[in-house]
Amino acid sequence: MTKKQLTLIFIIMLVASILVSAGTVFGGLWYMKQSSANQSAEDWLSGTPLAFLTEENSTEQAPSYHSLEKVVLSVKGKQQNHFLMLELAVETRNPEKIANLNDYMPVVENSLIKLFSDKTYEDLQADGAVDHLQREVKQTILTAFDKTPLIRHIDDVLLTKYVVQ
Repeated sequence: MTKKQLTLIFIIMLVASILVSAGTVFGGLWYMKQSSANQSAEDWLSGTPLAFLTEENSTEQAPSYHSLEKVVLSVKGKQQNHFLMLELAVETRNPEKIANLNDYMPVVENSLIKLFSDKTYEDLQADGAVDHLQREVKQTILTAFDKTPLIRHIDDVLLTKYVVQ
């Protein structure tokens, strides 16, 4: 083959590649537009690697808070056992996605029992203990929800009540 023929074949292959790519993109967009009449794109994309495309809408919403059931735990003291009552709230921008959050309370309670099993009354009364516990509780709750579909929709975990007796 001559140099002229190779150049022509290369140009034809390049044009064909561009046409196939453009057809794929526009065909995909057309399909998504057609399927959006049957179901929302967010539901369709939520389980795919393209889920980030639907997160733009979630950042525009104001945060809402979902209160969890209160948790009462026993804490060791020097002379007697003490009780700790925690009330937690989960911050989210997709409240409809975490509507069944309280169904996971056994997981939350289990993780909090594990967290506080090594704590003493004196640890809970120390200076700056609430801030430290806030971080620990948040990390513990997020770890507990790590294997659930809810983790993507939890923005923050807040202590709303903290009582030690």
